[in-house]
Amino acid sequence: MSSKYALNEIKQLVEARLKGDETIWFSARSASIDYVIKVLVVTELEAESIILNGILKLDDNDFHRRVLMVNWANEIADEYGLEGYHGHNWYIKLLVEDEANGRVVNEISFHPTEDEMRLANGRVLQVTMNEQQVPMRPAKGRRRK
Repeated sequence: MSSKYALNEIKQLVEARLKGDETIWFSARSASIDYVIKVLVVTELEAESIILNGILKLDDNDFHRRVLMVNWANEIADEYGLEGYHGHNWYIKLLVEDEANGRVVNEISFHPTEDEMRLANGRVLQVTMNEQQVPMRPAKGRRRK
C-alpha cells in the first residue's frame, strides 16, 4: 500500500511554513513539540524546526502505513519512520487537509519510535528510546491527574 498524501506536496507545504506561511498545524503538542523538547533538550522554536526539517528528510521508502483516525471523523493519516535523525529513529504521523486558506499539513505525531516499524522498502526501524528513558504519557490504563 502506498501513502494517501503525496510526499512532494507535504514537503512544499513544510517549506512554505519555514518561510513563514501557516501551512502546518501542530495538533498534538505533547506528542510532537513537547516530546522533541524533552528528548533533545531544545527550545520550542528549535523543536518546531527539527520537526519540519525531519519531515523534509522523508522519502517514499520511509512510508510505514496508512491508519484510520476514528476520533478524527475517520480521516486517513500516513505514518512514516525516519531513521537516525538527531540520534533516534522517529515515528511521524500526518495528514493533509483543505482549509479556507488552502491545503494544510496536520502534523499529528513526531516522537522516537515506540515499536519496531517496517518501512516500504522492507527496512525495519528499531526502538532507540523507550518510555522509561523519557516518560511523556501516563502508563496505559492510568489517567493523568
